[in-house]
Amino acid sequence: MMHDSDEDIQVSPPPAKRQRKSQRRIPKPSSEQLPFWFYDGDIMIGVEGQSWKIHRSKLMCSVVFADMLELPQPSDIESMHGWWLYERDKFDSQTIVFDTIAGALRISNKYDIADLRQWSTFQLLLRWPQDLTKMTYTAFPHAAEAICLARECDAPEILPAAFYALSIVRWSRRAEGGSSHLQLSPADLRCFIVGREELQDHLHSILSGVDERTGGHTVLCDDCENATLTWLSSRLQADASSPYGTWLLRDLQDIAVNGYPRLVFVHYLCEMAFRLRIKEFIRHLQEVIPRYFMLRT
Repeated sequence: MMHDSDEDIQVSPPPAKRQRKSQRRIPKPSSEQLPFWFYDGDIMIGVEGQSWKIHRSKLMCSVVFADMLELPQPSDIESMHGWWLYERDKFDSQTIVFDTIAGALRISNKYDIADLRQWSTFQLLLRWPQDLTKMTYTAFPHAAEAICLARECDAPEILPAAFYALSIVRWSRRAEGGSSHLQLSPADLRCFIVGREELQDHLHSILSGVDERTGGHTVLCDDCENATLTWLSSRLQADASSPYGTWLLRDLQDIAVNGYPRLVFVHYLCEMAFRLRIKEFIRHLQEVIPRYFMLRT
């Protein structure tokens, strides 16, 4: 059957493409929520089926939200409308920086989150260990900030290493960042100055052969005594071009482990006495460092 008019011919429109649906269901705002649903908002909060999309700057007026938003987030963390979704495994796999640790410790203290405090304290102790012989170069960055954080959040176990690390870097070269004197409280700045002076006197007592310990000195013959003092003066001298001063505890530990090249003893018993002396220097220095910085009586 032929149609003389195009009016009888109906052309169906092509089927609309099915829109791809997100794997995450984002609840639509109800009429009750609309006053707090801003389409240019950068954070969405969802609680028991209700959601609000608001501005981060407004949340910062709240002490609770301000603390939460100050916690640095892992770089590849999943997000939805600016609201962070924590996955502990992903968080632990990130390169952990000091700001993340500090933020986590403050949050754990404020809201009594034991697991988060344990994690934060563990991360701090990796950088500022209680066993000072295990301290590494990771202790130097943020040492002053770590002292302030320890005071604020009651983490005194990191204080000896943090103070000791801060005393090793050369402030004249801004190796500690150039602003440590502004970050430390007046009381802690005094502890630092006193501790560094005590360490300088301690080094002098070793290089001059004066033993400040009670109970006497390990005895060497005159020739070996003079040879060891000359060798120690060269070995413990800090490199003038280095951003670090004398790292006495590490240097003594290195002598105990790796020996003393180019140091010749006249008598075997003197060599044994020198080895004992170095071990005693290490033990004694570990014991007095906290006291030097006025951390223990």
